[in-house]
Amino acid sequence: MTIKDFKVGQTAYILEDRYQGAFGTATEVEVTKVGRRYVTVRDMGREARFYEPANSTTHLVEDRDYGAKRLLFSTTGAVAEHKELIDLQDWAQEATSWLKVKRYSLDQLREVKKILEGGEET
Repeated sequence: MTIKDFKVGQTAYILEDRYQGAFGTATEVEVTKVGRRYVTVRDMGREARFYEPANSTTHLVEDRDYGAKRLLFSTTGAVAEHKELIDLQDWAQEATSWLKVKRYSLDQLREVKKILEGGEET
């Protein structure tokens, strides 16, 4: 997702940072400015700026010096996909923890490796 995906007057969606492992609901906001570096939205009567982070293509990140940075999405579908991505990352991290990885058979691990490396078996 880039700044170019937003238009002035558009409804966008802010997602609060995760708290105790779960995201809250997305809040609707109105886009008030779209610049080269920032998208500005009106949130509860105040303006908030968001920028493109270097490490993500799914959302913009709030420009603030303190506190948890919120995420900005252009659609509710993008919010849902982001939540699913985080849930799957958490699941994969748990499923491959050093306590559990020893339980998998050689065939299971070969299949996982094949999938994660794009179908190539080494």
